[in-house]
Amino acid sequence: MDPHHRKIDLQSPADLTYLHSNIKTSAQQKLDLAIPPSVTPTDSTDTFRPHVQQLVQGYITQTLALALPSLAINGLDAEPSILGGADAKANEIEDESNYEPYDPRLAEKLRTLYRQLEWEHTRVAELRREAPGAAARAFEE
Repeated sequence: MDPHHRKIDLQSPADLTYLHSNIKTSAQQKLDLAIPPSVTPTDSTDTFRPHVQQLVQGYITQTLALALPSLAINGLDAEPSILGGADAKANEIEDESNYEPYDPRLAEKLRTLYRQLEWEHTRVAELRREAPGAAARAFEE
């Protein structure tokens, strides 16, 4: 994490629990507006709503898990177990190898390739503009 940015300070784990429950409640209210609950409470044919509910809860949990490194609870780093107790390990990011550190040489190479691509686009535009006239002149001769 960038040492120049301060972490978000919370006073106690209850603050994070409060935020988590408020987010879940708000998401549930939005879900109720978008996909109203079934009329019969024991309707087993409605598989769409539970699936969406599960996806939304997973997204909320993943978002908070990603935010944990930027949180400090009473001056200490936030523990992943604070989010879900027993299944906190399941909520953690499993694969962090998807991201590479910033490489300035690679970024410069990318900029160079984009400049070359732009030059090639310009050259193609010039050829499209000049080629028909040159072909017509060559045909007349």
